[in-house]
Amino acid sequence: MTTRRKLPGISLSFSQYAAAAGCNYSTLKAMAVSPLHYWHRLHHPPTETPAMLLGRACHTAVFEPDKFPLEYALWAGDRRGGAYQQFVEANQPKTVLREGEYYQALAIRDAVRGIPAAAALLAKGRPEVCLLWDNPTTGMACKGRLDWIAATGAILDLKTTASIDPRWFAAHAWRMGYFHQQAMYQEGYAVASGKGTVLKCGIVAVEQTPPHACRIYWLDSDSLGKAWDEYVHWLEQVQSCNSTGIWPGPGPVESDLVAPAWATAEADGDPVDFDGI
Repeated sequence: MTTRRKLPGISLSFSQYAAAAGCNYSTLKAMAVSPLHYWHRLHHPPTETPAMLLGRACHTAVFEPDKFPLEYALWAGDRRGGAYQQFVEANQPKTVLREGEYYQALAIRDAVRGIPAAAALLAKGRPEVCLLWDNPTTGMACKGRLDWIAATGAILDLKTTASIDPRWFAAHAWRMGYFHQQAMYQEGYAVASGKGTVLKCGIVAVEQTPPHACRIYWLDSDSLGKAWDEYVHWLEQVQSCNSTGIWPGPGPVESDLVAPAWATAEADGDPVDFDGI
């Protein structure tokens, strides 16, 4: 097993972190679909979309508000034409945001930091904490970049969402792999710190649209345990596929396709005219 640095977080730029060896969650989560999807994501990382850009801006605004005006510039026009390109060049190395994106990030910042419980957690801590460690079960090199570690001893992650309703968000969080991501980070801190300290994990959920309602969700330990088991299973699958060189897609390869119940149920009314669709 390769010996990794056992530090409770190291300072790396994003480019340095991206270049560091290790399996990261944003790639590993494709294993939930199939090894084939993981392999494709590993070799074809996604380019930054407008939604990803906005998410990055919101993270900076919330966790590092003093850096936001230093790293982002406001452009009130369209992202086309010579004037825009001149503005981009004149404001390098800042990232250029459109007016709506810029003020949305600031509104989300104000909404989150306007909650006393969130403000207390963000009053003292460390943003963008990079961790490098070996997974104890598989020995695989892993890495993670945590949004925030509060001085009170908690890992926090910011998620913008359509709704903070508990029932809706619980299903959404599991489906999107938020529990798995936090379980990986929880393990990463415990190993990288060299102390085995297991920090509690929280998600700062804030609605994307006004009034940007915000809620802090503390992740249940049993749920994190189940997510941890699945995360380790994904690592074991990566190991197995690496050794065989075979990256299968979703199984089974062959199966019956059954029409949905509504298509075969007896119903009143005229039959559907497919030729007219």
